[in-house]
Amino acid sequence: MITLGSTTTGPRSTNSGRWAGTYAGWKQAAVLLSMAACLAAMAAAQDPREIILRSTALDQRDLELRRNYTYVVKAEQRRLDSQGRLRSVESEEWEVLVLYGSPYRRLIAKNGRPLSAEEERKEQAKLEKEMARRRKAAERDPGELSREDARELEEQKALLKEIADAFSFRIEGEEEVDGFLCWRIRAEPLAGYRPKSRRGKLLPAFRGLLWITQDEYRWARVQAEAVRTVSFGWILARLQPGSQLWFEQKRVQDEIWLPSSARMKIFARLGLVRKLNAEVDVTFSNYRKFQADSRIVETQELP
Repeated sequence: MITLGSTTTGPRSTNSGRWAGTYAGWKQAAVLLSMAACLAAMAAAQDPREIILRSTALDQRDLELRRNYTYVVKAEQRRLDSQGRLRSVESEEWEVLVLYGSPYRRLIAKNGRPLSAEEERKEQAKLEKEMARRRKAAERDPGELSREDARELEEQKALLKEIADAFSFRIEGEEEVDGFLCWRIRAEPLAGYRPKSRRGKLLPAFRGLLWITQDEYRWARVQAEAVRTVSFGWILARLQPGSQLWFEQKRVQDEIWLPSSARMKIFARLGLVRKLNAEVDVTFSNYRKFQADSRIVETQELP
């Protein structure tokens, strides 16, 4: 009789010999089970939907932490004619501050130049007015601003939660982004999907590619394209099919992934007649973490 794990094929002469062979067999079985579990875990990790679920869960966590950072954002808009020729270029740069726990965007430059003295005075007056408004709101109802911020945060989280259900996913390969090895995953909108949230109504109008880091399950890059007309609000703004979005994130210290750049190619109709053909580049920089006990802004520049 052959005993699993035994080095002999003949009959055992003692009970201890039989138990030794059986014990060795169980050890080999345990190793095989461990290998099977590892292979199953690897297979699960390669399931694109599971990758999306893990990554969106982490991104929801990051939404909380992002409120602890100030930064500078610069946007350049290039308007094009119907033939794709450049008509005009405009840019603005803002410092995003935290006032009483909520972000506030302050203009600091236009078209590549710092604000004039008069423009700076106007921006300072706007800042002081908004600070006064938020101070009064905090004194009247300390939870008012935090509730408003919480509602916005929950809407963003609800959108992230829907992503795994709104698309079919396929891993197309691996690719390095900014030094991180990523899965490149294609996302196609699921036919007949019924959105669960207000912002989720936008999801079926897009398809895209996602680059998700293999070591941290973070969205390093996203590319999306509108596949049908998307309407925004009562102003009758409509984003036309073919409009595209590129978005990248970077790791800030070892705590969080934050936006680094975005690019949009927009084909839109404003109102019933006016058309908009434009390209927009957005960069995010100078991330600083402010002190949690500050009522306005105290920052610490990050390397």
